[in-house]
Amino acid sequence: MRNLLVGILASMAACALPSAQSLAGTFSISPVRVDLAAQSSTGVVTIRNQEDLPVVVQAETRLWQQTVAGDQLAPTRDVLVTPAVFTIPPQGSQVVRVALRREVDPRAELSYRLILTEVPQQAAPGFSGLNMALQMSLPIFVAAHAPTAPQVHWSATRSPDGAVSVTALNAGSEHTRVLDLMISPQPGGDQWLHQPGAYYVLPGQSRSWAIESDKNNDRAQWRQLRVKGSTEDGDFATELSLTPE
Repeated sequence: MRNLLVGILASMAACALPSAQSLAGTFSISPVRVDLAAQSSTGVVTIRNQEDLPVVVQAETRLWQQTVAGDQLAPTRDVLVTPAVFTIPPQGSQVVRVALRREVDPRAELSYRLILTEVPQQAAPGFSGLNMALQMSLPIFVAAHAPTAPQVHWSATRSPDGAVSVTALNAGSEHTRVLDLMISPQPGGDQWLHQPGAYYVLPGQSRSWAIESDKNNDRAQWRQLRVKGSTEDGDFATELSLTPE
């Protein structure tokens, strides 16, 4: 999907606040990922304003890492983005350029995020609804000189309070993306719990999923987990023994 439509649906706001109106722009972004390398240290992103009013956008970059707490973004000077603030006319577009300002890591891919934030506009006189601002986060990957393919190792743990989680550790030097994840607790027959969403696992880092039980499946009785799904690199299936944290 090369073009991503970004927006806040007014119908959602109306469901939450029946008497409210919302004020937010709508824009599209292409591509939705930037890939850089030593031989190609610059990239471009095109943002299109699909509204009949101008939209002001701020662009910035962040270093992207993953910890047990999830995705972590930190200020960085490694990647330059220009222009940093710009106005897109109605039904117009703006090209944003990103450029790497550091040496490529020879051992592992570098990961960043391009953050695009709509600057809220002053509401028209008499407007009493919600003035919303959009924000989008796009991945920026910088390839290593001699990358190795993603190597995902799966594990399952049980915490002292009984919570169960599955963790994917990427031992390769390139990112992977888990597109589909299914968990079958054992004992439990052939019941599969679907974990929705698509998630990146960065090189040398890990991502965890908390596994919830239902009324027909007590997780205190679980001893093993069958795990299957797909990544950008293909399908996988494995069986995991639950270990205490």
